[in-house]
Amino acid sequence: MDIQEFINLCAGKWFSQRTSYQLAAQKVANNKAEITIDLLAADAADVVQLCLGNNCQSHTSLGGWKATWDNSVDYGQPKKIGSSYLVWLPSENSWQGKLITSDGKSAVLGEYHLRSDQALTLTIEDNHHRIEERIWFASPNLRLRTSIIQSSNGDRQTVFYSEIRKMVASK
Repeated sequence: MDIQEFINLCAGKWFSQRTSYQLAAQKVANNKAEITIDLLAADAADVVQLCLGNNCQSHTSLGGWKATWDNSVDYGQPKKIGSSYLVWLPSENSWQGKLITSDGKSAVLGEYHLRSDQALTLTIEDNHHRIEERIWFASPNLRLRTSIIQSSNGDRQTVFYSEIRKMVASK
């Protein structure tokens, strides 16, 4: 699988279950959400804008995706909805490159590596956090993710996600 195939496989609607551990505070939290990943072409307005704002050319990108989430499926929890963008900027090696991630207010540069085991590793760092996320597929409709989030003050959080693709009912 190449990076474009991996990106395409992520598209769709997902039911996500998340377990997070805050190590220093010894806290565990569980959440559920619906996540939608929409693919964006390299010439899509959002991709072009993120590329221009980060000194890259949109024609060098593989395009991107817009991820939206809604945890209203997690009864008893405060409702959280949001979205973020991710733009893929390949290097000479087809299995690695740079990325731009944005919450719509600010953008952060990072890197991606598609490993030989077909797992994608994203590394994103800003002034406050360093995030390393690993994404892989147990099957085309079961996506797994782990994240390690290190804050600038030394706090560390680990997160595990299992995500099931929501299928369209056949007629």
